[in-house]
Amino acid sequence: MPRHRLRWIALGATAVALVCAGAVAVWWPSEAELARRAGDAATERLGVPVTVGQLHWSLFPSPRVELRDVRTEQKAPLTAERISAGVRWGDLLRRRLALTDLQLENATIAQASLSQFQVRDAGGSETPMPLSFTLGPIPLERAEWQGVRWVGRNGRTLVYAGSAEFDSGWRPRQAWLERPGAPVLTRMAITREGAEDRWRAEVSAGGRTEQGTLRLQEINGRYRVTGAIDFTGVDIEGLMAAFERRAVVAGKASGHTDLIAEGADPAEAVQALHTRTRFTVARARLLTFDLERAVKTVGTQRGGTTQLDSLQGVVRTEADEGGTIVRFGDLKATSGVLSATGDAVLQNRRVSGHVAVDLVDGVVGIPLEFGGTMDDTTLTLPPAAMAGAAVGTAVAPGVGTAIGARIGETLRRIFSDDEPQAPPPAPKRPAPGR
Repeated sequence: MPRHRLRWIALGATAVALVCAGAVAVWWPSEAELARRAGDAATERLGVPVTVGQLHWSLFPSPRVELRDVRTEQKAPLTAERISAGVRWGDLLRRRLALTDLQLENATIAQASLSQFQVRDAGGSETPMPLSFTLGPIPLERAEWQGVRWVGRNGRTLVYAGSAEFDSGWRPRQAWLERPGAPVLTRMAITREGAEDRWRAEVSAGGRTEQGTLRLQEINGRYRVTGAIDFTGVDIEGLMAAFERRAVVAGKASGHTDLIAEGADPAEAVQALHTRTRFTVARARLLTFDLERAVKTVGTQRGGTTQLDSLQGVVRTEADEGGTIVRFGDLKATSGVLSATGDAVLQNRRVSGHVAVDLVDGVVGIPLEFGGTMDDTTLTLPPAAMAGAAVGTAVAPGVGTAIGARIGETLRRIFSDDEPQAPPPAPKRPAPGR
């Protein structure tokens, strides 16, 4: 073939390539436009405004999309410095959406803002999935997160890191969650037992590592998660410090914990989590008040500590929109010649409850009510007990004070109307046509 003809063919091919490249450049949106579209799509799915600062994509060696500076427009916004996701060429060519990995870095998640989401099903969206993509059998194979800051309703911020590998049906094959930077190792790892909906759990907290179990059931279209773990010698102060909380009791606890969570989907199930823990603590120490001084002064003195010979009870927790509710029941403590029984409720660091302190077990006792906050707990006598204590002091100083307080509180419970009044009957509606 003549050389000049080859030259014209090369020039023609180059021109066609340039035209095609120009057409693709015009047709294919810019990264700025793609970032705007990604924000709009997230807004439609979540029901709250979402903005994406930057979007970058690449095709080789495998397709990957990276989002930066993502945030929701809320009073307490959810933010993410970087979100990166990858897919396989084979899945794209089969028009199948399946992520090989998802990475989340330096994110902030405010618990109070999650309730504002109105998640919409992608299938019901007016915006069709591009190129009629279908969801793969394992939509996400692996997720990793680091520097994720969880902001509770009370404003406390805790940082977490972890990862999860998934089987079909969003079942984690294995996963771990850790509190980086905690004073002692605080970590939970789960491993699936074959193809069953059962997992072995390894929990490290309070200087101990214990083994437990988790189980998932689907009953009438609802998810139920149950679990159990035995523990011994867990340092209470170390456990609480790992979550930046102040302990009210020092010592090493042993016992058993059961958990149950149920909901229409896994997210709803987690929000309905309940736990029940029966525990004992040998040689415990109360860190917020002096029990003996409280008895001697009939509740007028505050602060101090109490060395206990033993402490036991049951702790129940339940998720609540206003913050996790912690209920202490069947509490029994002994300290020298004193013994005490009581109950308490804790929410958002505010505590309330009752305690009956016996000078000689079951013989002479004094009722006390405690309240306030975890940082400033108060012990006081109920009004009836206070009146009885004054009479007892006048009759027989010392022991008479406690006896009078006990008698006064007992009389209050006998003669006071503590039962809630029945609501008035609803007015009768007139018959139709009248």
